[in-house]
Amino acid sequence: MREDMEYIGGVLDELEAVLQDASGVPMRKGRAMVDRADLLGTLDELRGTMPRELSEAEAIRREYAAIVAGAKEEARRIIEDAHQRAEASVLDTELYRRSQRRAAEGIDRAERYALEIQGGSEVYQERVMGQLEGWFEDSLTSVGESRQELGNSPVRKSPPMPTAETPPPAAEENGRGWRASSA
Repeated sequence: MREDMEYIGGVLDELEAVLQDASGVPMRKGRAMVDRADLLGTLDELRGTMPRELSEAEAIRREYAAIVAGAKEEARRIIEDAHQRAEASVLDTELYRRSQRRAAEGIDRAERYALEIQGGSEVYQERVMGQLEGWFEDSLTSVGESRQELGNSPVRKSPPMPTAETPPPAAEENGRGWRASSA
């Protein structure tokens, strides 16, 4: 081994001598021109004399990297498996089942309440519309009575209010060119 190191030192000295003897490049400080064949030959000689321990070390380094990558992948799989098992065990707990039942009950209560609100709003709408209809009928009756008192014109009972099922009656003329309508 010691002999190999001495030989390698000699080859490195040769490389240094090649570089020292190289001619400089004009106007390019620090640059030199070397004979490519000489330099490549010296490098090949250097590679051939490298101790096999270096190539073994490189093989060990590659094997180490592969082992580390495999260990990382195995660790990732173990963690993923642990997460899946934990999630499955949570689904099997009484607390989870109870919370699911309570959530379903809450949804049912909310849906029933929404139906009650909807029904109540329909009742309220019908009551308000009935009151409005009554007020309008009373107002029309009052207007008719007032007309009768003022002009002695006969009081006519107003026709029923049109609904979606019955079309409005045809408007009548009162002799003055006006048409009376129910609105």
